[in-house]
Amino acid sequence: MTGIPGPKREIAPGTSAQMAAPIAAHMTAKMAGAGEARTGYGRAGQALEGAALAAVDEALDVIGRLHAKAGYHRVSPPHLFPAEVMLGLYGEDVRGRAFLFPGGGGGEEICLRPDFTVPVAIMHGSAGWGRAARYAYRGPVFRRQPQGSGRPIEYLQAGIENIGAADPAGAEAQILALTFEALEAVGAGPHEIVTGDLGIVFALLDALDMPEGRRDRLRRHLWRPARFARLIEDAQRPIASDAAKIALLAAASGGEATLAAQLAQAGEILGLREVGEVADRAAALAAAAAEPPMPAEQAEIIDAVLAIKAEAGEALSALRGIAAQAGIAIDGALDAFERRLDAINRSGLDGETLPFDASFGRTLEYYDGFVFEVRATGNPDLPPLAGGGRYDSLTAQLGAGHPVTAVGAMIRPEAVLANRQEGPGTAEALSATSLVMPFLATRSPAGSTAQGADLVLALPSKGRLQQATIDWFDGRGVTIKRTGDGREYAATAEGVDGLGIAMLSAGEIPSALEAGLVHLGVTGLDMVEERVADWPGKLERVSEMGFGHARLVVAVPAWWGDVRVMADLDDVAERFRARHGHALRIATKYHNLTRRFFRSHGIADYRIVDSQGATEAAPKNQAAEALVDITTTGETLRANHLRVLDDGEILASEACLFATRQEWLAEAAGVVAQELFRRLGVSMGV
Repeated sequence: MTGIPGPKREIAPGTSAQMAAPIAAHMTAKMAGAGEARTGYGRAGQALEGAALAAVDEALDVIGRLHAKAGYHRVSPPHLFPAEVMLGLYGEDVRGRAFLFPGGGGGEEICLRPDFTVPVAIMHGSAGWGRAARYAYRGPVFRRQPQGSGRPIEYLQAGIENIGAADPAGAEAQILALTFEALEAVGAGPHEIVTGDLGIVFALLDALDMPEGRRDRLRRHLWRPARFARLIEDAQRPIASDAAKIALLAAASGGEATLAAQLAQAGEILGLREVGEVADRAAALAAAAAEPPMPAEQAEIIDAVLAIKAEAGEALSALRGIAAQAGIAIDGALDAFERRLDAINRSGLDGETLPFDASFGRTLEYYDGFVFEVRATGNPDLPPLAGGGRYDSLTAQLGAGHPVTAVGAMIRPEAVLANRQEGPGTAEALSATSLVMPFLATRSPAGSTAQGADLVLALPSKGRLQQATIDWFDGRGVTIKRTGDGREYAATAEGVDGLGIAMLSAGEIPSALEAGLVHLGVTGLDMVEERVADWPGKLERVSEMGFGHARLVVAVPAWWGDVRVMADLDDVAERFRARHGHALRIATKYHNLTRRFFRSHGIADYRIVDSQGATEAAPKNQAAEALVDITTTGETLRANHLRVLDDGEILASEACLFATRQEWLAEAAGVVAQELFRRLGVSMGV
């Protein structure tokens, strides 16, 4: 298939006005091609027309008729709903995936729906949970994508939800069968399915003999496989002696006043968290320390269950064998699995031969039972064509009071249409404005350059980083001179003909590089990591420059004697919400890096509070409980009674010279670059 060229991205408003005159023409030429780029469906303001519109409408109509015939009532929930619902379900990580906005009149945040399941469930519950209903929907959903991603921010879903069914197995079978029937009816092209059942793993954790605290931790982190694996590893060995925590436990045993006196020795007691909360956690730590290590046999049983990948009939037999051999009572979950296979067989599908993976679904956080996903065979650039599963526990979180049976599935009609096309010229055949080819987008190559500035180098426009950069280039025979009256962001370069300088803020340079608006740029690694998703595929780090060294770290109030590592912060975050009724707040301007780092440690229940200055004061001002910020010596953190977590270093940063990964090396800019690199004593791969 032929991809549709990706967009050219503008840098921050007003940036081009700060360019020196020789650069302006280059920027104008680069930006002139922006309107020609296409991302496929999902680009704001793009309309369907002609053959593409007809194809999508036809697919939606076919799917809708099948759903209606099966007794599913069509609904159209609002595009916007309270953001707190999503934040409560998924934590801060949802901000990286959904569009959230301030509510009107200064009210609470609102969320542009990232899917239909939650809005439909909310709509059902508003009319009462004690009833059965079947819903069908179709329409756009909205997902925030990393900067530079070719994936769409808006695309269509068509799906069904079955809530309150008296026969859960029958509902699951019907959902699966209808999904397959719809895919066949719209000619989905080659595809494959994977199924799973998270209910079996939850039942296993409930059946194993272990301390309740350990069981709760494992259940809470089942959806985060890396964190779950670490918990299993940690549970198998005695808790290591920790002098700080031993002292904390001793102080806590003497009462809250004794504990407060000891904690105050580490730093001022500041922020919303209270000494009593530390005392409560000290008691929990003491209980955890008394837990016996997890027997190796238990860990092996969990691993064996999660490792099962086979046809569903064989998987059921293997699971029954493991349960019988280990003497584990998970018959209820396995009987439900068997009833589902029988119901699937009655629906006309062969349930026993469905591919089954016991670990599948562990990143789909609101599912808690049967799950499935349909993928395009041999087309990894496309997202799943369809998927769904059971989410009984979600209904309780949305106000049902107790879990109500609920299962659903969705189809991405545009991805289905993309998958059914074959041969060259596919995108063109679907029309130039088609919305059905979003995930095959490509970036446009670098455009023309301006006369007198074949190669454009972006440098920091102010501060210590600017002077250090100028000194670095000057020491290598390239003189950078500011022009204008000092308030104008303009400069020239001497020593290399054809080299133009763009003066931008350090935070704007990564975006300018990614968009191809400049060829080279000097900025901190932290800025690139924060602002350019998957940057090694888009930019090349030509040289580290030896200055601007700093560390991006997670810091907490020094008096938090019970928080030494990220795992402690995770536990504290859960307890903080229960105590205060809202999530633990993290002050930072590094939103993306913070989310990625916290996700890698399995922490989801927190909120980011944007802080563009004086971040270290946030805990004292009760604007946040902890923070993520850049530090060099750590003196500012210590002066504000803060401490870096032992495993809280996110990134070691320094100033670097970056280049775009474009074809310009073979053009006029490449000739200038060769001379520049020769003077600088650096090189760049082609």
